[in-house]
Amino acid sequence: MKRIIICFSFMLGAFQLFAQQDPMFGQYIFNNAIINPAQAGVNKENQVGILTRHQWLGMDGAPTTNSIFINTNLPKNLGFAGGIYSDKIGPVKDLTFQADLATHVQLNNDWNLSGGVRAMASNLSIDLSTLQTSQINDPNFNTNYRSGMYMNLGAGILAYSDKVFIGASLPRLFGRDVKANNTVITRYQDHFYLYGGANLKVNEDFTFTPSLLFKKVTNAPLQYDVNLVFDYKDILDVGPMFRANDAIGFLAGYKVTSQIYVGYMYEYPLNDLHLASMQTHELSIRMLWESKQKSRVKSPRYFL
Repeated sequence: MKRIIICFSFMLGAFQLFAQQDPMFGQYIFNNAIINPAQAGVNKENQVGILTRHQWLGMDGAPTTNSIFINTNLPKNLGFAGGIYSDKIGPVKDLTFQADLATHVQLNNDWNLSGGVRAMASNLSIDLSTLQTSQINDPNFNTNYRSGMYMNLGAGILAYSDKVFIGASLPRLFGRDVKANNTVITRYQDHFYLYGGANLKVNEDFTFTPSLLFKKVTNAPLQYDVNLVFDYKDILDVGPMFRANDAIGFLAGYKVTSQIYVGYMYEYPLNDLHLASMQTHELSIRMLWESKQKSRVKSPRYFL
Protein backbone atom coordinates (compact mmCIF):
# COMPACT_ATOMS: atom_id res chain seq x y z
CA MET A 1 0.00 0.00 0.00
CA LYS A 2 2.84 2.39 0.84
CA ARG A 3 4.39 1.66 -2.57
CA ILE A 4 1.11 2.55 -4.32
CA ILE A 5 0.76 5.83 -2.39
CA ILE A 6 4.35 6.83 -3.18
CA CYS A 7 3.88 6.03 -6.88
CA PHE A 8 0.64 8.04 -7.03
CA SER A 9 2.07 11.11 -5.28
CA PHE A 10 5.14 11.23 -7.51
CA MET A 11 3.16 10.67 -10.68
CA LEU A 12 0.71 13.44 -9.70
CA GLY A 13 3.59 15.87 -9.21
CA ALA A 14 5.16 14.77 -12.46
CA PHE A 15 1.89 15.37 -14.36
CA GLN A 16 1.82 18.94 -13.04
CA LEU A 17 5.45 19.74 -13.88
CA PHE A 18 5.89 17.68 -17.03
CA ALA A 19 4.71 20.13 -19.70
CA GLN A 20 6.26 23.10 -17.90
CA GLN A 21 9.86 21.96 -18.32
CA ASP A 22 12.09 21.04 -21.24
CA PRO A 23 13.11 17.39 -21.64
CA MET A 24 15.48 16.06 -18.97
CA PHE A 25 18.64 14.33 -20.15
CA GLY A 26 21.40 13.09 -17.88
CA GLN A 27 23.66 12.87 -20.93
CA TYR A 28 23.46 16.57 -21.78
CA ILE A 29 27.27 16.51 -21.78
CA PHE A 30 27.04 14.24 -24.85
CA ASN A 31 24.64 16.64 -26.62
CA ASN A 32 25.11 20.13 -25.18
CA ALA A 33 23.05 21.72 -27.95
CA ILE A 34 19.89 20.50 -26.21
CA ILE A 35 20.44 23.11 -23.48
CA ASN A 36 22.27 25.84 -25.44
CA PRO A 37 21.89 26.81 -29.12
CA ALA A 38 25.41 28.31 -28.98
CA GLN A 39 26.72 24.72 -28.99
CA ALA A 40 25.64 24.28 -32.62
CA GLY A 41 28.71 23.48 -34.71
CA VAL A 42 31.18 23.70 -31.82
CA ASN A 43 32.43 20.12 -32.25
CA LYS A 44 35.11 19.39 -34.81
CA GLU A 45 33.00 16.43 -35.96
CA ASN A 46 29.50 16.53 -37.38
CA GLN A 47 27.07 14.20 -35.67
CA VAL A 48 23.59 12.76 -35.89
CA GLY A 49 22.11 10.61 -33.17
CA ILE A 50 19.20 9.20 -31.23
CA LEU A 51 18.61 9.21 -27.48
CA THR A 52 16.05 7.44 -25.33
CA ARG A 53 15.41 7.92 -21.61
CA HIS A 54 13.19 5.71 -19.44
CA GLN A 55 12.55 6.95 -15.90
CA TRP A 56 11.16 4.99 -12.96
CA LEU A 57 11.10 1.68 -14.84
CA GLY A 58 8.35 -0.65 -13.67
CA MET A 59 5.84 2.11 -12.89
CA ASP A 60 2.78 2.44 -15.14
CA GLY A 61 2.79 5.72 -17.04
CA ALA A 62 6.38 6.55 -16.05
CA PRO A 63 8.14 9.29 -18.05
CA THR A 64 9.84 8.37 -21.32
CA THR A 65 11.74 10.67 -23.65
CA ASN A 66 12.89 9.91 -27.19
CA SER A 67 14.79 12.18 -29.52
CA ILE A 68 16.68 12.43 -32.77
CA PHE A 69 19.22 15.20 -33.23
CA ILE A 70 21.88 16.58 -35.54
CA ASN A 71 24.79 18.99 -34.99
CA THR A 72 26.91 20.15 -37.94
CA ASN A 73 29.45 22.74 -39.04
CA LEU A 74 28.55 25.25 -41.74
CA PRO A 75 30.72 27.61 -43.83
CA LYS A 76 32.00 30.90 -42.38
CA ASN A 77 32.30 29.60 -38.80
CA LEU A 78 28.58 28.91 -38.49
CA GLY A 79 26.94 25.87 -36.95
CA PHE A 80 23.53 24.25 -37.18
CA ALA A 81 21.79 21.93 -34.72
CA GLY A 82 18.30 20.50 -34.81
CA GLY A 83 16.22 18.00 -32.93
CA ILE A 84 12.85 16.34 -32.48
CA TYR A 85 11.99 15.51 -28.86
CA SER A 86 9.04 13.43 -27.68
CA ASP A 87 8.18 13.42 -23.96
CA LYS A 88 5.47 11.17 -22.55
CA ILE A 89 4.17 10.58 -19.03
CA GLY A 90 0.90 8.78 -18.48
CA PRO A 91 -1.71 10.35 -20.80
CA VAL A 92 0.41 13.47 -21.46
CA LYS A 93 2.61 13.78 -24.56
CA ASP A 94 4.75 16.75 -25.57
CA LEU A 95 6.31 16.88 -29.04
CA THR A 96 8.92 19.57 -29.74
CA PHE A 97 10.81 20.55 -32.90
CA GLN A 98 13.81 22.85 -32.59
CA ALA A 99 16.44 24.38 -34.89
CA ASP A 100 19.58 26.28 -33.79
CA LEU A 101 22.01 28.52 -35.63
CA ALA A 102 25.28 29.66 -34.04
CA THR A 103 28.28 31.75 -35.04
CA HIS A 104 31.79 31.20 -33.65
CA VAL A 105 34.45 33.87 -33.20
CA GLN A 106 38.09 33.44 -32.17
CA LEU A 107 38.79 36.14 -29.56
CA ASN A 108 42.53 35.46 -29.22
CA ASN A 109 44.97 32.55 -29.32
CA ASP A 110 43.28 30.91 -26.33
CA TRP A 111 39.61 31.89 -26.21
CA ASN A 112 36.62 31.49 -28.54
CA LEU A 113 33.10 32.90 -28.26
CA SER A 114 29.93 31.42 -29.67
CA GLY A 115 26.44 32.90 -29.83
CA GLY A 116 23.32 31.04 -30.94
CA VAL A 117 19.61 31.50 -31.52
CA ARG A 118 16.82 28.92 -31.50
CA ALA A 119 13.39 28.55 -33.09
CA MET A 120 11.09 25.89 -31.68
CA ALA A 121 7.53 24.61 -31.96
CA SER A 122 5.77 22.42 -29.40
CA ASN A 123 2.52 20.46 -29.35
CA LEU A 124 0.89 19.12 -26.19
CA SER A 125 -1.76 16.40 -26.09
CA ILE A 126 -3.56 14.73 -23.18
CA ASP A 127 -5.50 11.50 -23.83
CA LEU A 128 -7.57 11.00 -20.67
CA SER A 129 -9.41 8.10 -22.28
CA THR A 130 -6.27 5.96 -21.92
CA LEU A 131 -6.51 6.09 -18.11
CA GLN A 132 -8.09 3.20 -16.27
CA THR A 133 -10.85 4.33 -13.89
CA SER A 134 -13.14 2.55 -11.46
CA GLN A 135 -16.20 3.93 -13.23
CA ILE A 136 -16.88 2.77 -16.78
CA ASN A 137 -17.32 5.66 -19.24
CA ASP A 138 -16.53 8.23 -16.56
CA PRO A 139 -17.48 11.57 -18.19
CA ASN A 140 -14.56 13.31 -16.48
CA PHE A 141 -12.15 11.13 -18.46
CA ASN A 142 -13.80 11.17 -21.86
CA THR A 143 -12.21 14.43 -23.00
CA ASN A 144 -8.96 14.53 -24.93
CA TYR A 145 -6.96 17.74 -25.31
CA ARG A 146 -4.86 18.97 -28.25
CA SER A 147 -3.03 22.25 -27.92
CA GLY A 148 -1.95 22.82 -31.52
CA MET A 149 1.51 24.24 -32.25
CA TYR A 150 3.08 26.77 -29.87
CA MET A 151 6.08 28.73 -31.18
CA ASN A 152 8.96 30.01 -29.08
CA LEU A 153 12.51 31.35 -29.35
CA GLY A 154 15.74 30.74 -27.48
CA ALA A 155 19.26 32.16 -27.25
CA GLY A 156 22.60 31.35 -25.65
CA ILE A 157 26.29 32.19 -25.43
CA LEU A 158 29.37 30.05 -24.90
CA ALA A 159 32.99 30.96 -24.13
CA TYR A 160 35.64 28.26 -24.34
CA SER A 161 39.36 27.60 -24.52
CA ASP A 162 41.32 24.37 -24.75
CA LYS A 163 40.91 23.82 -21.00
CA VAL A 164 37.82 25.69 -19.78
CA PHE A 165 34.27 26.31 -20.97
CA ILE A 166 31.32 28.32 -19.60
CA GLY A 167 27.91 28.79 -21.14
CA ALA A 168 24.57 30.44 -20.40
CA SER A 169 21.28 30.06 -22.21
CA LEU A 170 17.57 30.78 -22.29
CA PRO A 171 16.43 27.94 -24.57
CA ARG A 172 12.76 28.88 -24.06
CA LEU A 173 12.58 32.68 -23.85
CA PHE A 174 8.86 33.18 -23.32
CA GLY A 175 6.53 31.55 -20.84
CA ARG A 176 3.15 30.81 -22.40
CA ASP A 177 -0.16 29.38 -21.26
CA VAL A 178 -1.08 26.26 -23.21
CA LYS A 179 -4.75 26.03 -24.14
CA ALA A 180 -6.88 23.25 -25.57
CA ASN A 181 -10.64 23.35 -26.07
CA ASN A 182 -10.56 26.91 -24.64
CA THR A 183 -9.09 25.54 -21.40
CA VAL A 184 -5.66 26.38 -19.97
CA ILE A 185 -4.13 22.94 -19.37
CA THR A 186 -0.60 23.97 -18.39
CA ARG A 187 2.07 26.57 -19.02
CA TYR A 188 5.37 26.41 -20.87
CA GLN A 189 7.79 28.07 -18.45
CA ASP A 190 10.93 29.97 -19.38
CA HIS A 191 14.24 28.26 -18.53
CA PHE A 192 17.71 29.48 -17.63
CA TYR A 193 20.88 27.36 -17.75
CA LEU A 194 24.35 28.22 -16.49
CA TYR A 195 27.09 25.63 -16.85
CA GLY A 196 30.83 25.22 -17.03
CA GLY A 197 33.67 22.78 -16.79
CA ALA A 198 37.34 22.07 -17.37
CA ASN A 199 39.51 19.74 -19.41
CA LEU A 200 42.36 18.48 -17.21
CA LYS A 201 45.12 16.29 -18.64
CA VAL A 202 46.06 13.61 -16.09
CA ASN A 203 48.69 11.88 -18.26
CA GLU A 204 49.14 10.77 -21.85
CA ASP A 205 46.21 8.36 -21.64
CA PHE A 206 43.72 9.92 -19.23
CA THR A 207 41.82 13.23 -19.22
CA PHE A 208 39.50 14.40 -16.43
CA THR A 209 36.50 16.60 -17.29
CA PRO A 210 34.46 17.86 -14.33
CA SER A 211 31.36 19.91 -15.19
CA LEU A 212 28.59 21.68 -13.30
CA LEU A 213 25.14 22.67 -14.58
CA PHE A 214 22.61 24.99 -12.91
CA LYS A 215 19.01 24.95 -14.13
CA LYS A 216 16.30 27.43 -13.10
CA VAL A 217 12.71 27.15 -14.22
CA THR A 218 10.04 29.66 -13.18
CA ASN A 219 8.10 28.47 -10.13
CA ALA A 220 10.47 25.54 -9.60
CA PRO A 221 13.46 25.17 -7.23
CA LEU A 222 17.00 25.67 -8.48
CA GLN A 223 18.50 22.40 -9.68
CA TYR A 224 22.14 21.54 -10.29
CA ASP A 225 23.95 18.59 -11.86
CA VAL A 226 27.56 17.49 -11.37
CA ASN A 227 29.34 15.21 -13.84
CA LEU A 228 32.88 13.86 -13.34
CA VAL A 229 34.01 12.25 -16.59
CA PHE A 230 37.27 10.37 -17.06
CA ASP A 231 38.38 9.83 -20.65
CA TYR A 232 40.78 7.10 -21.79
CA LYS A 233 42.57 7.74 -25.10
CA ASP A 234 39.52 9.49 -26.63
CA ILE A 235 37.83 6.08 -26.74
CA LEU A 236 36.21 5.42 -23.36
CA ASP A 237 34.40 7.93 -21.12
CA VAL A 238 33.16 6.97 -17.65
CA GLY A 239 32.31 8.73 -14.40
CA PRO A 240 29.75 9.47 -11.67
CA MET A 241 26.93 12.01 -11.76
CA PHE A 242 24.87 13.76 -9.09
CA ARG A 243 21.63 15.77 -9.37
CA ALA A 244 20.77 17.71 -6.22
CA ASN A 245 17.85 16.27 -4.23
CA ASP A 246 17.02 13.97 -7.12
CA ALA A 247 19.46 11.26 -8.19
CA ILE A 248 22.94 9.82 -8.29
CA GLY A 249 24.36 7.51 -10.92
CA PHE A 250 27.04 7.02 -13.50
CA LEU A 251 27.55 7.59 -17.20
CA ALA A 252 29.68 5.76 -19.73
CA GLY A 253 30.50 6.31 -23.37
CA TYR A 254 32.43 4.16 -25.82
CA LYS A 255 33.70 5.00 -29.30
CA VAL A 256 32.93 1.71 -31.03
CA THR A 257 34.53 2.91 -34.27
CA SER A 258 35.78 6.25 -35.51
CA GLN A 259 32.21 6.97 -36.63
CA ILE A 260 30.01 5.37 -33.94
CA TYR A 261 29.74 6.47 -30.30
CA VAL A 262 27.45 4.83 -27.73
CA GLY A 263 26.52 6.49 -24.42
CA TYR A 264 24.69 5.08 -21.39
CA MET A 265 23.55 6.49 -18.04
CA TYR A 266 22.01 4.89 -14.96
CA GLU A 267 20.33 6.91 -12.19
CA TYR A 268 19.27 5.94 -8.68
CA PRO A 269 16.69 8.21 -6.97
CA LEU A 270 17.64 10.01 -3.74
CA ASN A 271 14.05 10.74 -2.70
CA ASP A 272 11.26 8.39 -1.55
CA LEU A 273 10.82 7.25 -5.14
CA HIS A 274 13.47 4.57 -4.51
CA LEU A 275 10.80 2.68 -2.53
CA ALA A 276 8.80 2.29 -5.74
CA SER A 277 11.44 2.21 -8.50
CA MET A 278 15.22 2.16 -8.71
CA GLN A 279 15.52 2.08 -12.47
CA THR A 280 16.22 5.05 -14.73
CA HIS A 281 18.15 4.28 -17.89
CA GLU A 282 19.32 6.49 -20.74
CA LEU A 283 20.91 5.30 -23.99
CA SER A 284 22.29 7.26 -26.93
CA ILE A 285 23.90 6.33 -30.23
CA ARG A 286 25.68 8.87 -32.40
CA MET A 287 27.21 8.73 -35.87
CA LEU A 288 30.21 11.02 -36.34
CA TRP A 289 31.99 12.26 -39.44
CA GLU A 290 34.69 14.82 -40.07
CA SER A 291 33.51 18.23 -41.18
CA LYS A 292 34.71 19.48 -44.56
CA GLN A 293 34.41 23.08 -43.38
CA LYS A 294 37.68 24.78 -42.54
CA SER A 295 37.27 26.67 -39.29
CA ARG A 296 39.59 29.18 -37.64
CA VAL A 297 38.07 28.23 -34.30
CA LYS A 298 39.56 25.33 -32.34
CA SER A 299 37.16 22.65 -31.09
CA PRO A 300 38.16 21.07 -27.76
CA ARG A 301 37.54 17.40 -26.98
CA TYR A 302 35.47 18.01 -23.82
CA PHE A 303 32.36 18.62 -25.88
CA LEU A 304 31.72 14.89 -26.04
